[in-house]
Amino acid sequence: MVLSVENLSKSFGANIVFHDISFSVNKGEIVCIRGKSGEGKTTLLRCLTALETPDKGSVKINNMYLCKEDSNHIKYAQKNELQAIRQEIGLVFQNFNLFPHMNVMENLMEAPLFLKKDSRENIKSRAEELLKSLELEGKEDSYPFQLSGGQQQRVAIARACMLNPSVLCFDEPTSALDEQTRGQISKIIRYLSSKGIAIIIVTHDNAFADEIAQKIITMKDGKITIEPK
Repeated sequence: MVLSVENLSKSFGANIVFHDISFSVNKGEIVCIRGKSGEGKTTLLRCLTALETPDKGSVKINNMYLCKEDSNHIKYAQKNELQAIRQEIGLVFQNFNLFPHMNVMENLMEAPLFLKKDSRENIKSRAEELLKSLELEGKEDSYPFQLSGGQQQRVAIARACMLNPSVLCFDEPTSALDEQTRGQISKIIRYLSSKGIAIIIVTHDNAFADEIAQKIITMKDGKITIEPK
């Protein structure tokens, strides 16, 4: 088990987003989270990636607690451990969030260089390898505005993979993509899964979820139902 969520709850004021939800994700498993707008799907992803703090419950990645409840308060891991745990889970944003002032290679190398993960030479080699696997050779010096939506998304995926995460989260990966690009994203997600990365996908695209998911989590009225495929 790569990711374990236990009794997680989140509210904004009087608005209960989700309450007491639990689920797990295994190595290489593709899990889709679906539900209507406003059901809390993206908020859940943000809690899993420490961009949002839950009110109750725990999130555990590779048997290490990202956060857990302690005396009615959410407590995160100690600073050094927290940094290591956060590197185990990546997020590909719906709007990609690439750095517009950086070219493709710079976007990929920024985080591992900042974190001193390896030598510049090895980091660049890793980036070139990822770009080749995602059919982005020749785009190293391009800036985000020079790329199509599908190419920007693949760069965002490559950037998220630079830190070798155990879990990769996608927020609406097929929104506003044409059929051909949607097919490319399906192929990439299956490839990442085959490499042992656990995949969590938030999507409104029911056909895409039915096609790719090994497990479907439906969010409704603050609760979840889990449907194995």
